[in-house]
Formats: sequence, structure tokens, C-alpha cells
Amino acid sequence: MKQTNSEAISIVHDKVPNRIRFSIPMIRYRRTFAELLKHSLLKDPAGKGIYHAEPNIVTGNLLIKFHPAMHSREEIVRLVEDLAGRIDAGEVEITLKHKNPRLGKMLPGAFFTRELLVSIVGNVVAGLLLAFIIVR
Repeated sequence: MKQTNSEAISIVHDKVPNRIRFSIPMIRYRRTFAELLKHSLLKDPAGKGIYHAEPNIVTGNLLIKFHPAMHSREEIVRLVEDLAGRIDAGEVEITLKHKNPRLGKMLPGAFFTRELLVSIVGNVVAGLLLAFIIVR
């Protein structure tokens, strides 16, 4: 497999059809590179058949799911190696969205914050008091 920054990209697992898990040391503990690789794979016209890319920055792995009618295993491997090499060489632009993947995206538990809870409870109490006053 291809070397990027003196670290080899390798296949960790490819026994499940249409799924390949890569080990990409370049993305380990580097969220910006992981997000850049993920978004680039999903947006690249050459990767049109890739419908899922999930990086794990703790393990340095990248899970790819693809349509077999559009890509072979070898094409996916070449695409990932090429893109990782271009990122490593600085040929792919890093945008603000890659530096902060939470930008413009709310995490599942982020909607219910303390402030929201206080606001809701405050409105319910005010509504009950108003109803009590109107009824009397």
C-alpha cells in the first residue's frame, strides 16, 4: 500500500462485501485530516459510488461503504490512497468546516441544554400562574 508521511495505509478488514476498513495513521488524533478525508471522498466525482465514510480518530481507521456496481475493491483502495497522498502533500484545501466539523451541525444531545430546560420550565410555570389568575 501507499506510504504517506512515512506511514503506510493498510486494509484492516474487507471480508464484508462492499465495505473496507482502512488503517490510515495520518488521521489518528487529527480530526481535521479525518474530516477532510471523509468529505473529500464523499464529494469527489471519482468516488460517486461511496455512500458512507466514517473516520475514527482514536484508532486511525476509516470505514468505507460503497456500491459494487460503481466501484471495485481495487478502485476504492486506489482512490483512498490517492486522496490521502494529496492531503498529506497539502494539495487539498482545508476549510473552516474541516477544522471544526461541528460547525453548522448539532450533535444528538446538544439540543437539550440547561438554558433550554430553564426556559421551558419558566414558560410552563408562567402559563400555570396566568391560568390560575384568569380562573379566579
